[in-house]
Amino acid sequence: MNAMKAVKMERGLSNVGMAVIALLLGMGTYPAQAQNAAQRAALARLGHAQTHTQATGAATDATEAANISLSMPRGVAFDASGDLFIADTDNNRILEVDVNGLVSTVAGSGAQGFGGDGAAASSAMLDSPNGVAVDSNGNIYVADTHNNRIREVSGGYISTIAGTGDAGFSGDGAAATTAALSYPTAVAVDGSNNVYIADTNNHRIREITGTTINTVAGNGRQTYSGDGGAATAAGLDSPNGVAVDAAFNLYIGDMHNQRVRMVTYTTGTISTLAGTGIKGFNSDGSAAAAELARPRGVAVDKSGTVYVADSDNNRIRAISGGQVTTIAGNGGEGYSGSGGASTSAELDSPRGIAVQGSTVFLSDTENQAVRLVSGGVVNTFAGAPSNTAESLVLGGATAPLYGTGTMTAIFSNGSKTATGQVYLYDGLGSSPALVGTSALAANSAAFNTAQLSAGTHDLVASYPGDANNPAITSSVYVLAVAQAPSSISLTTSNATFILGTSISLKAAVTSANGSPTGTINFYDGATLLNSTPAALNGGSASLTLAALPLGGQSLTAVYSGDTDFVTSASTAVAENVITPDFNIASSTPAQTVLPGLSVNYTITLTPLNPSFVYPVTLSASGLPSGVTASFTPSSIAAGAGTSSTVLTLSVSAQAQLEERVRSFGRFAAPTALALLMLPLAFWRRARKTSRRLSHVGKVWLALLVFAGLSVLGGCGASGSSAHPVQRYTVTIAAANGINTHFTNVTLTVQ
Repeated sequence: MNAMKAVKMERGLSNVGMAVIALLLGMGTYPAQAQNAAQRAALARLGHAQTHTQATGAATDATEAANISLSMPRGVAFDASGDLFIADTDNNRILEVDVNGLVSTVAGSGAQGFGGDGAAASSAMLDSPNGVAVDSNGNIYVADTHNNRIREVSGGYISTIAGTGDAGFSGDGAAATTAALSYPTAVAVDGSNNVYIADTNNHRIREITGTTINTVAGNGRQTYSGDGGAATAAGLDSPNGVAVDAAFNLYIGDMHNQRVRMVTYTTGTISTLAGTGIKGFNSDGSAAAAELARPRGVAVDKSGTVYVADSDNNRIRAISGGQVTTIAGNGGEGYSGSGGASTSAELDSPRGIAVQGSTVFLSDTENQAVRLVSGGVVNTFAGAPSNTAESLVLGGATAPLYGTGTMTAIFSNGSKTATGQVYLYDGLGSSPALVGTSALAANSAAFNTAQLSAGTHDLVASYPGDANNPAITSSVYVLAVAQAPSSISLTTSNATFILGTSISLKAAVTSANGSPTGTINFYDGATLLNSTPAALNGGSASLTLAALPLGGQSLTAVYSGDTDFVTSASTAVAENVITPDFNIASSTPAQTVLPGLSVNYTITLTPLNPSFVYPVTLSASGLPSGVTASFTPSSIAAGAGTSSTVLTLSVSAQAQLEERVRSFGRFAAPTALALLMLPLAFWRRARKTSRRLSHVGKVWLALLVFAGLSVLGGCGASGSSAHPVQRYTVTIAAANGINTHFTNVTLTVQ
């Protein structure tokens, strides 16, 4: 590309950078200063200048679109950046108009002929190029009509991608460079960068996929046939326009059949979209009943509306929903109507069409101009001579980020100096927004554009004039304001969280370019933590969670972004969620002890976390009378790891004696009583039977009484061997205020 291409602002603009200010005719919201007759006249003119300041601040000599001379322009097309390409047919060149309205030659030296492949495209020779298209990578395709070739411009260099140069038909299924074409007049590119050719005198539409060429519509016969059948079996007559929509459906300007045809991608069948086949004009209405007159260029917008250059009717027609509507041209052959209603304007043999957003550009071929239709108003975009030396040009845009940026309006009127205010507006139509007002100083007015929201803005400068200078309005400057960067940080209420306790997260969003709005989402890894996005309030948003899962967690906050600020994500915050729970166990669950002695049990406590979160206290229950318990240590401190404590159970001697008494008393007293009563029974009988045994009986009675007393008194100091063994279950409780766990031990007292 030439120097102009090198300085083009690299901004993917969706709107047309050069829409004409006459679209502002009829606006009712401009200030009173702009409402006088001189101002209204200025609104209908274009601002022109021989120099223009780029976004980089560097000045470049270039011609504005309204000042160039065109010769029979035909094909027009846009690239992804919003630059317009014009097939300046009889000047044997392809022109590019950048988003600032400046024109450069991208292919063709102006000399008629063939040459230059492999070299700079601007030095190459073309011969009456009729069509132009641009793919998603910025490669330019040219229907080099009289050279019977399709040329490609890539990286500033030109090459032939289809056609041998000899008129004819051949090559389907083979390399496109070995194929013969015949008077190709139009090209189109689909979303996969396949190239379609209106191979006019071969009465076919051909497609280049990769490097291979094939016919996709037309059987080569110059006739009308085939609707409802395979497109490759249909008859076409001198197709002069081709377009493709996002679904890969093809639209054909079937010129001498006075129809617009459509090839449905999914079925490969062809049908008539509009036209009866009768050349003429019978008013708008049903597309099937409409008369067309040599329809040439076609284009389709994102909504599926198809536009056709109805050349010999000197109209631009739109086809949608089975209806045909005229959007430009009154049918008269001439040049008129700029700044007025598009359907009242005169056109002369329009050939090419391109759509950018809601604006339709057309090559008004015999008028040597490119015109545009927007909002029902037609204006000349390129090729119209300037009617005045006066100009007002917007430029010098810097830092196209939200919250920053400036631009200037440069006034020129020969050697005259202008005074007064310049008004900068945003938006076309009757209600543009006032961006700012600036006084001219040395014919320059500076504006702050920091307040412009992110997005595309159609900026227009308006000068109401002074005693020495008439009112004038600049052409539209399309400024793409990018979203400003944002930064988000995340903080948490603690570095470590205990399972079951709440946690607070706080995210703060900042930007050097202003105050972001919008919402925040909080995540634990890939898991969304908040069911409803948290709205920013004063630049921050919070979330309180009842709990987080046990273990290590990775927490992040994501800012949704808003109109003016891009989305952003915080650095991950690592959190560890721990549990206060623990286990308890006794390593010596059973012990035997004698009265007056003690016994030890080892109790082990193990935290489920590597260490105890809270201190643990111990206690014992179920102790028999006379038995006491103690723990060494009596508690486990927070932060300790697996720990042991010794439970000591001490049994007093008195407690054992009392237990013996209680135990023996249950059977010794009745036994002793029985033994005491037995001698009495014998005693009475002995008295009756024999008085001679009295001495013996007394002795016997004494022995029995002694035995009974012995029983009542126990068995002496060594009588424990006759006492039954006692076993007790003692329960140990360990508690930390959150969790309590128990274990049992057995105590056997001999």
